[in-house]
Amino acid sequence: MIADLTGTNALVTGAASGLGFGIAEVLAKQGAAVVVADLNLAGAEKAAGEIVKSGGKATAVQMDVTDANSVRSGVTAAMDAFGQVDTLVNNAGVIGAPGWHERLDVTPEDWSFTFDVNVRGTVNVTEALEAHMTERGSGRIVNIASIAGKTGNPDRSSYNATKAAVLSYTQSMALRLAPHNITVNSICPGMIWTPMWDKISARQFAYGSEVFTDLGEAETNRELFDRLIEFSTPLGRPQLPEDIGYAVAFLVSEQAHNITGQSLNVDGGRVMS
Repeated sequence: MIADLTGTNALVTGAASGLGFGIAEVLAKQGAAVVVADLNLAGAEKAAGEIVKSGGKATAVQMDVTDANSVRSGVTAAMDAFGQVDTLVNNAGVIGAPGWHERLDVTPEDWSFTFDVNVRGTVNVTEALEAHMTERGSGRIVNIASIAGKTGNPDRSSYNATKAAVLSYTQSMALRLAPHNITVNSICPGMIWTPMWDKISARQFAYGSEVFTDLGEAETNRELFDRLIEFSTPLGRPQLPEDIGYAVAFLVSEQAHNITGQSLNVDGGRVMS
């Protein structure tokens, strides 16, 4: 066990699948009751059901992080289910507007949609829980950023910019909430094989990319991903959703009560800053 989270309640956004579900699973295994929040209610219900079948405690709520009313409704449902929210994990994120992987250029729609989900979404959910945590005099917030927020990218400048904004927002909120015994940190995942990375690889095959020019020929999306891991990651292996979940579990534990305003890279050594 990474940390004993028994008796605590966590809300994880974008948790119906992929990275978010991996985080929710780990938190549940550490003893937390988990609210699986996602725009896809059926997916969230399925994910919560899987956690319960494994012996954990979970419930599902529908939440569109870009819609303040939807966020408030989701938070109210979480409160009704578990009474309070001790931990917030802002995980919901996108890399571009729908169809981004089918075009080469970054469009104004990509900028708007990515900012709305990755930045405004993080702000919306945090603000919806700020008063609750402040009144209780305790809380843990973890924002899922990316190593992309610490580096440039000639292909997806909009995505990198939003993740850099999440890192800055994390520091600002850590200062704002510290007097109320609320810690705010971020985690920067590296490369995790998810549907998003499948689309990134597919886009490379369709259009080419400056980012992948030195990798040589690859026949499948996953082979391209594996070659990039070998090329760019010192430890030579991809990260898994549970790797991020373990980091979250530590940061929201009592053992991490003196850590705030920090960003933790979980990327196999790809970015060392």
